[in-house]
Amino acid sequence: MRKSFCAYLDILGFSEKIINNDLDYFNKYLSVLEEELRYIKKRQKLSAFKLKIFTDNFVFGHPWYDKYGEVELANIFKVLAHIQFTFSLSDIFFRGAVSMSELYMDENIVLGPAIIEAYKLETEKAVYPRIILSDKVIEVVKGHTRYYSEPKDSPQNREYLIDIDGHYFINYLYVLVDGNRGRDKEVEQSLLKHKKAVTQNVNKHRDKFKLFEKYLWVAKYHNYFCATFLSNFDEINLDKIIIDESILSKKIQRIA
Repeated sequence: MRKSFCAYLDILGFSEKIINNDLDYFNKYLSVLEEELRYIKKRQKLSAFKLKIFTDNFVFGHPWYDKYGEVELANIFKVLAHIQFTFSLSDIFFRGAVSMSELYMDENIVLGPAIIEAYKLETEKAVYPRIILSDKVIEVVKGHTRYYSEPKDSPQNREYLIDIDGHYFINYLYVLVDGNRGRDKEVEQSLLKHKKAVTQNVNKHRDKFKLFEKYLWVAKYHNYFCATFLSNFDEINLDKIIIDESILSKKIQRIA
């Protein structure tokens, strides 16, 4: 067992799909999963992390090697953000958490305080389709931003965001624009796909308030990202990719 970063992820609404025996959904899930596993294997050649998948749960472990942990967190961001982003385009949304503590992980076993904390944060605190950071991980991120003369120019200031409830979370849409300057049409098409998936779920779950709230959160995150991170993409039509605010609210109604 050694000091490690650990992430625990869960797919939103997966149990309902099992109950309904939604074969189309599972075929889509397996197709995207195969694509992501190919990406992850490429990343694993560059970094010593481990990944376990059982049904709709992903457990990710990365030992702390570097003196400051910046390399490890950079790897974690790239993999987790890529997973979130790729699955979201296929209407599959994750909730999760990243912790930092002692962890043992091999081909068969995952145990230690890190996995327990990540699981508890995912089930009790994440709430929305976001991957939040534990307090210890937040302190590591803050320390990394202080390496820069201007913390606002640090990569961490783009890779993570602070939600209105104070939780830090992974800015997964950032993987779409990182290093993609000049590919405006490609970025725009991906954001349109993300908008479509989110909008469909907002409308679909309008009468199921708990689910509606979760997809409402994703819609607001989508709009915040589009308004904040696309200044270098002049050819993108913001009006086209922003989700209409009129569908993002519910009002008290008369019964007749």
